[in-house]
Amino acid sequence: MIYTHITYSPKDKDKQLGWAYNNVMKQTKDDDWVCFLDHDAMFTTINWYRQITDIVDKHPQIGLYTCMTNRIGCRYQLANVNKDNHDIKYHRIIGKKLQTEYNTQVDIITNRGLLSGVVILISKKTWNDVGGFLEKDGLLGVDNDIHRKCRDKNIGVGLMKGVYVYHWYRGDGDMSHLK
Repeated sequence: MIYTHITYSPKDKDKQLGWAYNNVMKQTKDDDWVCFLDHDAMFTTINWYRQITDIVDKHPQIGLYTCMTNRIGCRYQLANVNKDNHDIKYHRIIGKKLQTEYNTQVDIITNRGLLSGVVILISKKTWNDVGGFLEKDGLLGVDNDIHRKCRDKNIGVGLMKGVYVYHWYRGDGDMSHLK
């Protein structure tokens, strides 16, 4: 089973994203997967869940995935789109195009630059093997740390080429969450 979560920390764990992710993972069964989605992101196709299930089934050597998107720090995750266009119809067309073109294709990114976690799809087994998510104050670095841990343990990390997520990510220039 793949569970999808838009996870945020409670007030007493303010902005401790790693703690929040670990809390969700502790509640899952050993064969489960969790797909963490940023609070300012959305899938752009109607059958994304079936697609990520097929990807997980087709690539058993991979324990951690991410996806393509429009606004992110990691260049290899950027789709060739207008990053300043926030028209959802536009992004749904891009999502369908990438899904049709790439469907379940995955690029192995284990030894590339560290992923940006707009989407983190991780198996419970991988989470156990790497010792969980980094628990620290703040929202940044949790994604890079889990990628690094997978790389260090020779666990495959994959980029789902046909899964495209729209990401607002400071679309209005507001950076207050970083303070």
